Amino acid sequence: MTGPGEAPAHETYETHETYEITLPGGRKVLSPEANQGLALWQDVVGNDVYARAVDGLSAGDVVFDVGANIGFAACLFTDLVPGLRVYSFEPAEACYACLQVNAARLRADITAVRAAVGAEPGTAELTYYPKSPAQSSLYPDSDEDRRNSTVYLVNSGIGAEAADVFLADMHRGHSYPVEVTTVAAALDEYGVDELALLKIDVERAEQDVLDGVGEAGWSRVRRVVAEIHDTDGRLDSVTRHLSERGFEVEVGQERLLAGTNVHMLLAARDR
Repeated sequence: MTGPGEAPAHETYETHETYEITLPGGRKVLSPEANQGLALWQDVVGNDVYARAVDGLSAGDVVFDVGANIGFAACLFTDLVPGLRVYSFEPAEACYACLQVNAARLRADITAVRAAVGAEPGTAELTYYPKSPAQSSLYPDSDEDRRNSTVYLVNSGIGAEAADVFLADMHRGHSYPVEVTTVAAALDEYGVDELALLKIDVERAEQDVLDGVGEAGWSRVRRVVAEIHDTDGRLDSVTRHLSERGFEVEVGQERLLAGTNVHMLLAARDR
């Protein structure tokens, strides 16, 4: 088996077109998709839960950014707390290629790791949406993704008919195998004694990430911030799971996601 961040032997890199996007303030980033970058950036920087998740952290603290996409959360975290050590895990090869470049441009302590994070190490099938990379998933559900995207666009002020046109081919994807590591394995791999923040945005694989922390690993985790897809009672299950481990848990929903099954969770036991 290959180590975290290495491509499985049976998989080769494809050639992907990339787009350079200029963010507010002039920062330039690479994206595998031309039209969503600015909206995704605004979603991240406008997410009060992410800002609160790193409030009080210090230089040298370690963050695991699970489901890093092209690195926007890592960018926000290191802007807010200079000197953070961030390990950004991203399995989608097109996103990972952009993540590497974006992390290098930031000149911050960000390590890009090409891997999914799950309950057990190994490999899994990732379904990648070229027109909506951030919704790519080990547990694809194009119907749910389309419903959530429609509500998001309508909440943004786009009419339902226009949203249907915009979303016509957005959730058409292809699948390929990716490497899977676990939080427990990564803690040991990178010599992390204390994980200040575990950030999770993995499109329905949230419980897998938590299961992969392991019994011994939980004593090393101070905070968790996660986007939860509340299917089959998942939000209550994750909340209960963290509460039983001594975390104080807060749950809310961003304005543009009101009416979807997507919620934000912040759990901490150091405040």
